[in-house]
Amino acid sequence: MTFKKSLLAVAGSLTLAVSSLSISTAVQANPHSDYVPYQASPSKPSNSCKWYQAWCHTKYAVNYAEYLVKKAQVDSTNYANRYNTKYPIVLVHGVSGFDKVLGVVEYFQGIPSALRSGNAVVYTPNVTAWDDAYARGEQLLDYIENTVLPETGASKVHLIGHSLGSPTSRYVAGVSPEIVASVSSVNGINYGSGFADWGIDNIVGGPLQGPAEALLNLTGNVLDALAGNPEYSNDALESIKFMSTEGALAFSEQFPDGEPTSYCGNGESLVNGVHYYSWGSTGTFTNLLDVSDPLLALFDQLGYYNGEKTDGVVAKCSQHWGQNIRDDYRMNHLDATNMLFGLHNLLETNPKTLYKNQADRFRGMDL
Repeated sequence: MTFKKSLLAVAGSLTLAVSSLSISTAVQANPHSDYVPYQASPSKPSNSCKWYQAWCHTKYAVNYAEYLVKKAQVDSTNYANRYNTKYPIVLVHGVSGFDKVLGVVEYFQGIPSALRSGNAVVYTPNVTAWDDAYARGEQLLDYIENTVLPETGASKVHLIGHSLGSPTSRYVAGVSPEIVASVSSVNGINYGSGFADWGIDNIVGGPLQGPAEALLNLTGNVLDALAGNPEYSNDALESIKFMSTEGALAFSEQFPDGEPTSYCGNGESLVNGVHYYSWGSTGTFTNLLDVSDPLLALFDQLGYYNGEKTDGVVAKCSQHWGQNIRDDYRMNHLDATNMLFGLHNLLETNPKTLYKNQADRFRGMDL
């Protein structure tokens, strides 16, 4: 780990310690400016008229008609705002990721628009494609504090992180829990990746390290430039080390909130005012037209997974964090964000539905 990264890790630990002591003094939680609370249905009028009371029946008919109109209005408002969570949703991409390339190709393919169809306020920041969760977490924290919160008037955000986006989100929740309502881990690298472990053993320190590192850094720099952040500097080696089992476990020692009590189990769903959830999947070949499937199948075969099912990058149980919603969707690592171009398993739940369900869950919790 470089000196700068060491300072970030130390600073994160100190901030985490301070925040755990001062969480009770957090500022009042404010919703975003476009938040529309759930509206309760009006009470249905009862008919207590005797059969011969014509005027009473007339009044009941009028009241019932008014009830139907009000109910229709309430139902229409609630449906229009079905994903309108109290706090903005921030989708955090994983390794070698981006928000949107050339304004066309989305990392979370079609998911922001699906959420916005229910009036959700959604942000998709671009953090460095190849780096560890400490550096990416600082970038995400800066984006939330200087873009999301000022623009929306909200005091908190919902973080939904895919892959390396999970520990990146957990970093922010750890150092600044007062601005995070929830962290949802999607196919998260929470216990590391068996493929990263393979890379550490077979690439790092050998003759292929230089070319591989240069290629990954170049890929990251190009992706960041196309996403509008040419100033980012990628560090593929630090990213791979972080995603190893050793790196992920070291991070979790500093940021344990939501950690399962046992491997493949559940962790506390509410820590320091932050709700923790996760969902994940297994499988590699899910769509004959998806050119990424063979690559993920190769990663699955090369990685150190000890026979455990994987999504091609992360083992099934490694995807658990906080309250696990489900871990056996038939999707690979990229399907989880509806990549590539929405080519997922047509016999499985549409990935967009999982994000909509999570927004609906938070709305039902008044979050």
